[in-house]
Amino acid sequence: AQLMGYGVLDFRRRRASGAFSPLRLFASGEEGAWYDPSDLSTLFQDSAGTTPVTTAGQPVGRMLDKSGRGNHATQATSAARPTYQTGAGLHYLAFDGVDDFMATGTITPNVDKLQAFAGVRKLSDAATGFIAQTSDSSFSNDGAFGFFAPSGASATYGFRSRGTSQSTITSPTTFAAPITNVVSAISDIAADNLILRVDSVQAEISTASQGTGNYLPYTVQIGARATGVFPLNGNLYGLIIRFGANLTDAQITSTETYLATRTGVTL
Repeated sequence: AQLMGYGVLDFRRRRASGAFSPLRLFASGEEGAWYDPSDLSTLFQDSAGTTPVTTAGQPVGRMLDKSGRGNHATQATSAARPTYQTGAGLHYLAFDGVDDFMATGTITPNVDKLQAFAGVRKLSDAATGFIAQTSDSSFSNDGAFGFFAPSGASATYGFRSRGTSQSTITSPTTFAAPITNVVSAISDIAADNLILRVDSVQAEISTASQGTGNYLPYTVQIGARATGVFPLNGNLYGLIIRFGANLTDAQITSTETYLATRTGVTL
């Protein structure tokens, strides 16, 4: 549905999503992060968190994690900070497709299961862009994942996960930029299960081996790899990353519905 404001709109969003809060996903101490650009109290212009973001167009150097795990995302380099923007009653971080990205401190999952959800608008399909990844290379480092928009120079989304072996999937259906979607990436290393969903519909699944082991301690890098490659040319309306037991179908749907209200997508 088209969204039209803030305040009253926040109530409508809560009602539309059945008052679901992503905080429920972390109720048993699961590791991860929840980022919500619509909550200005979580955004700061500097990486130290001393100067609040108050209006559209300002840089974001620190974004607080609302999961309760303290995995805040920062960017110390001024030129590499995304900007906070608004439009059509929506709130998002705009990544320039050149060098913008943010990163957390090291997160230690201690599990082999992952669920990642993003409200994203990709503005170009010219080159691979990271929504989020762990480690400095999800291509080669064990216990890492990567979440792409687009995946390669094509109008697709992609998801890669690796225990001791790598499994990668892309959406067989194209989603040509510019386009806004709620994209979900779900993985279970031990079960060799890799799922990519777009707008609450399963886009692709793989049972190729991911090897063994857990997701390992790495930073989460948002909007690009920390080395500055694979930058996202697009907008991020919300991001939830959870390392923990597999979610039920109802929990997955509730999370996607919640993000859809933040993203302006009708599921």
